[in-house]
Amino acid sequence: MKKLQNKLQEKLQNRKQNNKGFSLVELIIVIAIMAILVGIVGTQVIPYINKSRESKDQQIISSYCTAAVSAYSSNAGSLNKPADPLTLEVYAGTVTGDAADGAKVISDIKNYTYSALPTAKFSSPEGKKITEIEIKINPTAHTVEAKGVGATGDFATVKGDL
Repeated sequence: MKKLQNKLQEKLQNRKQNNKGFSLVELIIVIAIMAILVGIVGTQVIPYINKSRESKDQQIISSYCTAAVSAYSSNAGSLNKPADPLTLEVYAGTVTGDAADGAKVISDIKNYTYSALPTAKFSSPEGKKITEIEIKINPTAHTVEAKGVGATGDFATVKGDL
């Protein structure tokens, strides 16, 4: 009985001495499995990353809409009451409507948001093409509309109430 027990202990010790790590084949198999998993997961995640970038860009345009409401409200007492909506192209300085009123509102919008068009802050491919933020303020309908305008067309439109 003791001989059998000694032989088993010797075999266990020999196994421990010979087993020093993973073989090359085992490591290659694990790396291949991980590469397959990363390929599958990566293709599923990329569309969500692009959607989050577009949502962030829409949030920036929404901040312009909020700034326009604040700017118009803070200047409402001193502005002429136009019958036509006031259309502002914030960074080109173009105003459709009362130019003096538009200049006051544009100045405040820039103070409330960004002093320069934040093209570096837009992160989606479409958002980086934005060259202008156009804001339409309609005091008779009590609405504000902000949209990002680029060379390829409008990026996003955000509407709000005065």
